[in-house]
Amino acid sequence: MLSEFQIRFFFPVITSAPILPETNKASKRRAFCLLVTSNLYSMLCNFEISLFVVVPLEEIKDSGKHAGSIVIRRLFNQLKNIKVAEGCGYFLKITKVKSVGRGKLSNSSKYLMFPVTFYSCTFLPRTGEVLVGIVTKVSMGGVFLKCGPMNSIYLTRRKMPNYNYVSGENPFFLSDDQSRIENEVAVRFVVFGVRWSRTRVREFNILASIDGDSLGPVSLNGFDGLEL
Repeated sequence: MLSEFQIRFFFPVITSAPILPETNKASKRRAFCLLVTSNLYSMLCNFEISLFVVVPLEEIKDSGKHAGSIVIRRLFNQLKNIKVAEGCGYFLKITKVKSVGRGKLSNSSKYLMFPVTFYSCTFLPRTGEVLVGIVTKVSMGGVFLKCGPMNSIYLTRRKMPNYNYVSGENPFFLSDDQSRIENEVAVRFVVFGVRWSRTRVREFNILASIDGDSLGPVSLNGFDGLEL
């Protein structure tokens, strides 16, 4: 099953919208548009993405470099700043640049907008997937974990059956079989909730659970969660 959609980036927030034809009344605040087609069954996806890379006209005139190399560098910088998009997930790397079109002057005549199409490997969190995260914070209500590019994973104590909170200078959760969940411990969990953040911080909020077989603290010998 293929999912096709368009993600429009505005600043300072990101919103998603169905595919619509561009009009001359499009907001000047729009940074670029993405047209994405991908098989979404896997958390690791390979998207074909089309967007506009904005380059100051003076940068091309003063650098003396070929415009294509400047556009590619700007493309990497844009994705580095964006980091993640609701429909695509976390941008991991550009696997191939398919095409760089001819630049068009913006309305202000100070920038050139280059249409670029490229392939990008992304990480799109999905409910039901089993992952391993590292505990970064322990509180009475649960623990926070990080896993790969995701830094906002919450494991509530309600999804930690048979674990009891132990307070102190370095609090932790202790199970009936003496297993401990504390800072820097690796925990295998299942994703049971994924929500896109509606704040200025672009990220996914992940809800985790260890209520199930083969879930809970694990020994990974230095493995830092999900390696991407």
